[in-house]
Amino acid sequence: MSINVCIFGVSGYTGSKLLYYLDKHPNVNVAGAFGDSSAGKTLGEVFPNLQNCSDIKITDFKKFNFNKIDLIFSCLPHGKFQESVIKMLNPKIAIIDLSGDFRLDSKKDYENFYNCIHKSMKLQNKFAYGLTEVNRENIKKSKFIANPGCYPTSILIPIIPLLKEKSLKIDDFIIDSKSGVSGAGKKAITQNLFSELSGNFFAYGINKHKHYPEIKQEIDTINNKVSLTFTPHLLPVISGIQSTIYFEKKKKLSEYKNVLKEFYQNEYFIKILKDSDIPTLNNVKNSNYLHMNIFSDQSKKRIIIVSCIDNLVKGAAGQAIQNMNLMFDFNEQESLT
Repeated sequence: MSINVCIFGVSGYTGSKLLYYLDKHPNVNVAGAFGDSSAGKTLGEVFPNLQNCSDIKITDFKKFNFNKIDLIFSCLPHGKFQESVIKMLNPKIAIIDLSGDFRLDSKKDYENFYNCIHKSMKLQNKFAYGLTEVNRENIKKSKFIANPGCYPTSILIPIIPLLKEKSLKIDDFIIDSKSGVSGAGKKAITQNLFSELSGNFFAYGINKHKHYPEIKQEIDTINNKVSLTFTPHLLPVISGIQSTIYFEKKKKLSEYKNVLKEFYQNEYFIKILKDSDIPTLNNVKNSNYLHMNIFSDQSKKRIIIVSCIDNLVKGAAGQAIQNMNLMFDFNEQESLT
């Protein structure tokens, strides 16, 4: 079985990474690509490393025939897909949206944190949250997937199993996350310029970051009494996320680690490191893996989890491919290893 797919926002960081995996997928035919700045060019002109879809021309989606399309990927900036695109598409075509447009159940939270009006909220309940290892069964039977954000992926995968184990009695998380600059997209922003970021490092979004309500929403589905502090930082690297998660230690370290090991024991892309090994960005770069390990701090009063992913792969395009594989009953690891 093979499927025909098309991609909105093909020339961005996430779109180009997605193309890389789709191009080598034996069950996928890239039949359409849409973008503004690169319109009129072929995919091969923009991305010379492509082998199988290099002749596809980047066009205006309004002039494209979607009759034979099985799946649409949207890598558009937040707001664009829900505002003006999704209503123009055939509702029978499956969708994986890599923006934040359909991640949040609350219209108020979306408009507050994304700073735009949501014009397609009635479609929200059609979308399954695409955190693959946690929500696999819902993803398999859904036609519409809201791919998680990069920070939430690095955070929710480690903490959800621990929250589900009620005996651990976790009631508060402090999360310190650091991301490479590609997570901010290609838009020219002064603080993301090389001259500003090189040799520099800083926190941002301290009072308001769009991934906060997404993380809180998924925590609340398990326990709405858990409090959360989340502070993101920008690293002078291209890609990668490290999230360091702190909470009060109420049990032996081994009990927390055993919960994680049992929950993810059959998960190919989730690696819980041995002994005192510390996850690093280099070890997950350009891969769909999440590496994590769990420690007791020096005071023996807190637990520390260190989690690393590539924000463009497991945090975006790779997880989208994983979800596509589930939706169409392909090998879940196909094109990702």
